[in-house]
Amino acid sequence: MRRLVAALAILVSAAGASEGADFYQGKTIRLVVASAPGGGYDNYARTFAQYLKKHIPGEPSIVIQNMPGAGGMVATNWLYNVAPKDGLVFGLIQRGIPFHPFFGEKRAQFVPTEFNWLGSFNSETSVLSVWHTSKVKTLKDAMTMTAVMGGSGPNDSETHPSLMNNTIGTRFKVAGGYKSNTDVMLAMERGEVEGLGGSWSSLKALRGHWLRDKQVNVIVQVGREKHPDLKQVPMIEEFVTNPEHKTMWNVMVAIGTLGRPVVAPPGIPAELVKLLRAGFDATMKDREYLAEMERSRRELEPVTGTEIQALLAEVAKVPKATLTRLNEFIRRQ
Repeated sequence: MRRLVAALAILVSAAGASEGADFYQGKTIRLVVASAPGGGYDNYARTFAQYLKKHIPGEPSIVIQNMPGAGGMVATNWLYNVAPKDGLVFGLIQRGIPFHPFFGEKRAQFVPTEFNWLGSFNSETSVLSVWHTSKVKTLKDAMTMTAVMGGSGPNDSETHPSLMNNTIGTRFKVAGGYKSNTDVMLAMERGEVEGLGGSWSSLKALRGHWLRDKQVNVIVQVGREKHPDLKQVPMIEEFVTNPEHKTMWNVMVAIGTLGRPVVAPPGIPAELVKLLRAGFDATMKDREYLAEMERSRRELEPVTGTEIQALLAEVAKVPKATLTRLNEFIRRQ
C-alpha cells in the first residue's frame, strides 16, 4: 500500500510539473520592482531572477520592470488592480506597503490578504544612520537637536523617524521627495540631508565603505532582536515606555520581519501559485544562488509565503484605534 501511495504521489507531482512546463515553456515572466534601478530591492530582484528561471518548469525568461513611486505604493496598487492575473507577472515590493491598508491609508488600493504571497528574501533589521558631520551622534542627541533625514516615500526612511518623533520625542525633520534610498545616500554625500532610515543589509551592500571609513553613525536599530553586526547599537524598544507605543513599534518590527516580499496578483490560478511558490523556495536553497548572495554581501533569511500570510493576519488583530494613531504618527511632520 505504501509503495502504491508513493507511486501515485510521484505521478501527481510529475503531472503537475508537466502542466507547468507546458504553460511556462517559451513564456516571459515580468518581475516588477517597486523601486528605481540600483537600490537594494532592485539588486535582490536581479540576482533572484537569474536563478529562479531554472526552478520553474519550462524555464521561462524573466525580465525586470522597475516601477518606482510613492515608496512602492504605485507598483503595489498596479499589481493588485491592473496587472494580468495569468501567472506571468509578480513583484518585489517594499515591506511596509502591505501594512498601509491596516492603517487606513487611502492611497493603498488593495487588500493585503488577497495577494498571493510567494515569500521573502529575508527578515530585515532597519537602522537610522547619520552622516559623520552631523551634530547628532546618538539617538539621545536627536531628542535635543534636529537632524534632517532624507525620505523616499512611506517606507523606513520616513515612517521610522516620524514615529520616533511621536513616541520618544526625537526632533528629526524628514525631507521627502527622493525617488529611492539610493538617491538619499547620494544626497547625504552632497550634504543635502544628514541621515537615512533603511535596512542594514542595503546599507552594508551599497555603502560598505561608509561603514569602513566611519562616515556614518548608526544610532538605533529596529528588529526582533539585536543584529549580530550591531551589538553596540541600541534597539528602539529601549526608549519606548508607553504601552500603546510599544504595540505600534511591534507592528513596525513585523514590517521588518516581512523583509523583502515577493508577491503575485490575486486571482491567479492556484496551480500556478503553487509552482511559483515552489520555485521561490527552491531558489532559496540553490547553492549557486546562495554563493552569489554571499559574494555580494546580501543577507538571506527566507520567509515563506504561508508565514507572510500568518503575519499579516496577526497585525489585523491589533485594535483599529491603535493602527489609526500609528498611521497618524508615521506621517512625516
